[in-house]
Amino acid sequence: MKGFGTKQAPINVNELAELPAKVAEEVRRTVDSAYDEVSRSMKRARDVAEDAIDDSRREIKRRPLTAVGSALAAGIFIGFTIGWLAGNSNRR
Repeated sequence: MKGFGTKQAPINVNELAELPAKVAEEVRRTVDSAYDEVSRSMKRARDVAEDAIDDSRREIKRRPLTAVGSALAAGIFIGFTIGWLAGNSNRR
């Protein structure tokens, strides 16, 4: 079975000594890249949230009664839902 695709790579001590430094550098680059991507995503999310808040404020100023009516309707709906769920849990 000699020579059946089982060549052993010659061991170079210098390359072996440099391996941890190469691995550490690759890990550092990967972490830096991931950090940069997360930072960009967070900035985009913050910008979208700020735009949504600004749009909401603008609409509330344009139609204050509609905003109050919507908040009232949402509160009543949530109140009835919680009351209904609490009533059903007591019957079990």
